[in-house]
Amino acid sequence: MIRGFYNGVAGIKTQSFGIDVWANNISNINNVGFKASLPEFKSIFYQSMVSAGNKPTTDQVGLGATKQTTALDMSMGSFKNTENKFDMAIHGDGFFGVRDRHGDVYYTRAGNFDVDVDGNLVDPMGKFVQGTMANLKTATPSKNALKQYDSTKDINKAFSIDEKEVLELENENTQTNIKLPHFLYQPAKATKNVDIKGNLDATRKFENVKVDLKQDSYKHEIKADEKTISISGNINNSPSVNKYKKGDSIIIKIKDGDKLSELSTQVNEDGSWELKDYKLNYMDLKNAEVSAQLLTNQEVANVQKMSADIFNDDGTKSLLSLRYTKQIPQQNDKTVWDVEATITDEKNNIVETKKGMLTFGPRGTLVETTITEIGGVNINFAQQEPQNDKNNTNNNTKDDKDKQQAIYKGLTTLHSKAVTEIKKDGFAEGLLKSYEVVNNGTIMANFNNGQMFPIAKVALYHFQNDQGLAKMGDNIYTKTSNSGEPFFYKSKNGATILGTNIASNTLEISNVDLGQALTEMIVMQKAYDASSKSITTSDQMIQTAIQMKR
Repeated sequence: MIRGFYNGVAGIKTQSFGIDVWANNISNINNVGFKASLPEFKSIFYQSMVSAGNKPTTDQVGLGATKQTTALDMSMGSFKNTENKFDMAIHGDGFFGVRDRHGDVYYTRAGNFDVDVDGNLVDPMGKFVQGTMANLKTATPSKNALKQYDSTKDINKAFSIDEKEVLELENENTQTNIKLPHFLYQPAKATKNVDIKGNLDATRKFENVKVDLKQDSYKHEIKADEKTISISGNINNSPSVNKYKKGDSIIIKIKDGDKLSELSTQVNEDGSWELKDYKLNYMDLKNAEVSAQLLTNQEVANVQKMSADIFNDDGTKSLLSLRYTKQIPQQNDKTVWDVEATITDEKNNIVETKKGMLTFGPRGTLVETTITEIGGVNINFAQQEPQNDKNNTNNNTKDDKDKQQAIYKGLTTLHSKAVTEIKKDGFAEGLLKSYEVVNNGTIMANFNNGQMFPIAKVALYHFQNDQGLAKMGDNIYTKTSNSGEPFFYKSKNGATILGTNIASNTLEISNVDLGQALTEMIVMQKAYDASSKSITTSDQMIQTAIQMKR
């Protein structure tokens, strides 16, 4: 009976502990990044009533239960969208790192961050978010840039970003406070390379046209009366004609001063034509000018145009225009286009013009070009990229890699719709417009010239045993000997990676399940009541025993 007292007391204490844990979960249900605690219990110890003998069972009496631990439910909570671009949510495993002003680093799933007055990315308690910063260089803005900037603000220091830098996370022990400058200036960069992709429509184009015949492809004879003329010639002697058929019209123009007469005849099957003894009484044919044209349906040159803005050393714009003209007729199984490249300045003055040819093979890919540069700008019409082999491993030798086929990514001429894609380097000078966070944790600086460059990368820490982390309040954790040291995930090539995605303008809310929490509270309450019954029942039994003595 005495054991019943102690078992009841132990049960009350244990259930009280469970109620406290679940009540704490409910009270934190709206906290960002909060992870629910799960109370776990254990038996205190057992008393053996009889020593081991030949019985198949043991005779033991339990002496109550007590709390064992509070496990962490590290499952991912739901996401909610926000208006703050620096709000972040981890879509998977990992913790943000935040450093206090004493230099101690803590870990959190709560990504409700913002920028303080000094540009530091901080949590609501002012702790500094950890990550890797880009290499910022001091810069001197141009007068034009200073005019664009708000003149009411004082510029103490201007920075620029190296656009060639590839920002990767450093190791776990070298992460620093992320600080986002209020003023970023990107100097102008001249365009040096233009890559052209797309398709020149190779479809043959036919139109009814008038083709001027070569003067020496025909002859005329004027009779003695100077009023009668005979004209004859052969189409095959005019290289400008690439196609004709029997019955096509020959238009003959005879001009005498301000008098003009148009005559016509037809082409014979062999290309010959003739107009014989045609009398023009109202004209003086002695000094008349005679010309001839073929009216026919023949292939005409396709003409296609492309253009792109390019930038000069001083940041001013010029226009690069490309005019493609398909040669008629084509030779062999190749397709040749004439190309004219022109650079004009902002006042539409021609700076430079170059002409060349593009020769395409039977499959429509570029095999030869005679124009590769204009005005210091390299023009690349044909690009090739290595073919990705899904079955390829990192064990390839150099010879193996050299044998891998490349995929052609440049300009083509096929019988399909004309499309163009022009990629170029270079840009005008730019000022910081805004920041944004992309899904790999990189904070990008957006400039008003349309450029984007990485300025920082948020670190994600991982632990061998998340359950070993200690809660510190303010939705942060600290490492312990049970959790182990924080580490970063590595790719197979040894590069530091996040191992998951980070969503911006998003917060992870508490993972507390209110229905489960209330159910557990009811269970704990009933268990508490039952434990109290153990005490009152034991008390009644003792009272009965005492009364028996009387």
